[in-house]
Amino acid sequence: MIESPQKIFNTSALAHAKARALNRQTRCGISFLYKRAAEDAASRLEDINRQFTRAVLVGGFDGRDLIQAELREDRRPQNFNHETQTDQLNGTYDLIISLLELQSDETIPDTLLRYRKHLSPDGLLLVAFLGGDTLTELRQSLYATDQQIFGGATARVFPMVDYSQAAMLLGRTGLALPVVDTDRIHISYRALNSLIADLRDLGLTNSLAARDTRPLSRSWLAALRATYAEHFARDDGKLKATLEILWMTGWAPHASQQKPLKPGSAKMRLSDALKTQETKL
Repeated sequence: MIESPQKIFNTSALAHAKARALNRQTRCGISFLYKRAAEDAASRLEDINRQFTRAVLVGGFDGRDLIQAELREDRRPQNFNHETQTDQLNGTYDLIISLLELQSDETIPDTLLRYRKHLSPDGLLLVAFLGGDTLTELRQSLYATDQQIFGGATARVFPMVDYSQAAMLLGRTGLALPVVDTDRIHISYRALNSLIADLRDLGLTNSLAARDTRPLSRSWLAALRATYAEHFARDDGKLKATLEILWMTGWAPHASQQKPLKPGSAKMRLSDALKTQETKL
């Protein structure tokens, strides 16, 4: 009998965290990190000499207005839809955008393949999600605090995809011209509570299936604040935090796209090119 893979997330806890985040952002405004991702997505689209005719933004937050506001009129998609779930995609699109969703996706490879399935030929996939260097300071502080209080680590932060894993996952989709790049953001907080509030705004509170559901004691919280401040406070007392956004870009194959040269088709050997360069120097 083949055992089913162990689930990373508690489904109901994850749904609750995302619903709470959506409610908070509806009342208080969209988080700064989502705004940054939306503006960056628009900047990338501005660099493409094309107006997309059927586009979709996939995810809980509807950031279409943020993206459209940053685009020139001739770059704005003519038909721009929003779907909260990948399985709600219908038909094909020449542009699919996903912002800050995949980091809490249990089946990232399958999701990327579904995106690929719904791309029309020469369609663009543009995905941003939190990468492996995100909250490295908090992760280290949580581990140290659990070691101090409980004598061992507990499940508090879910695993995230790093740069090399993202490149591998994108390569498996069969998309042409695949590119992975990273946007590393350094933030400072006056207090740990402010960082935790931002995590709630993004639906990034602990939703792990193996999480410890015991209430956190005052002594544990005090130890966490002390550990974080000891190792990651700036000279002015503010707490440092790192966020990493990984970007995936790929195109559905099309005959008009550039193709890599076939092996052996180069007109000059590398050694000859290097000798020519040395002569010029």
